[in-house]
Amino acid sequence: MAKNGLKFSIITPSCNEEKDIRETLESFIGLSYPNKEILIIDDSSDRTPEIIKEYVSKGVRLINGPRKGCCEAVNLGIEQATGDIIVQADADVRPPKDFLDRLAEKYEAGADWVLVDSDYPRTKNVFSRFVGALHISEHEGRSDMYYAEAFSCRRDLALKLGMFGPSYPAKFCRDWLLGKKLTEGGYKKVYDPSIVVQHPQPDNFKEFWHARKARGRFGPLQQYFMDKYPLPLLFLKLLAKNVIFVLRFILIVPATLRVVKISRRSKNGLKDFFPFLYVYFIQELARCVGEWEGFRGDLKHALGRK
Repeated sequence: MAKNGLKFSIITPSCNEEKDIRETLESFIGLSYPNKEILIIDDSSDRTPEIIKEYVSKGVRLINGPRKGCCEAVNLGIEQATGDIIVQADADVRPPKDFLDRLAEKYEAGADWVLVDSDYPRTKNVFSRFVGALHISEHEGRSDMYYAEAFSCRRDLALKLGMFGPSYPAKFCRDWLLGKKLTEGGYKKVYDPSIVVQHPQPDNFKEFWHARKARGRFGPLQQYFMDKYPLPLLFLKLLAKNVIFVLRFILIVPATLRVVKISRRSKNGLKDFFPFLYVYFIQELARCVGEWEGFRGDLKHALGRK
């Protein structure tokens, strides 16, 4: 049983999250562990900050974001946090009521950072059902991940290791980076898949396309700014990935085997094969489009354009 001695700082970056932020804040406030603070670092242009302000009297801190991307927002939150443990959770994450109590037990037992699992509640929709099954197929039996939907670690270690830094002139997520630094530093990691947060997923084509395209866009930005790929090599790599994408569906077998594996993790089993084949194609197409958008961003930076 946790002793409530540790203080937790829940840090959430938000950007136009008016659809989800109220339910998220209610779930954070409803956590049974008392010794906590909730910091929302906001870069929104919609009603999100107005909604957040309704919860200031309930212990929520609204911080104006740096408008440089989600990782820079989280870094600002870590700097301003006062807790022993930071928990980085997106604006659509719903933790269970005893979430911090269970984390506290891990930290009181000596953990330096803790990873948990996630579940996807919108299972009636093919897009969210696909993401849920994909998550299981990619994470089942693994414990080597760097990141979770509700990532947590000791704040002093986050500061010591440079948080999610360094900063880059382009906005792109690198929310796995702190976990990688902790792994390379040999700090004690605990992965407990029995601790599960709810993470709603897109339930329509437009949201799914946007989310998957964004994931694709991050790759070329990361490779150019962080991994120092030269643009010609990155261009050839993207061309090769596009050829593989086309062949995967023309030859049928590679795409079929992949979708069969994902479908087996769905509650509907292989009945989801054809719907998932369609969504898998949309996902891969969106990824390709996003990657070229990311490459265009790299090219603009190389040419000195904004």
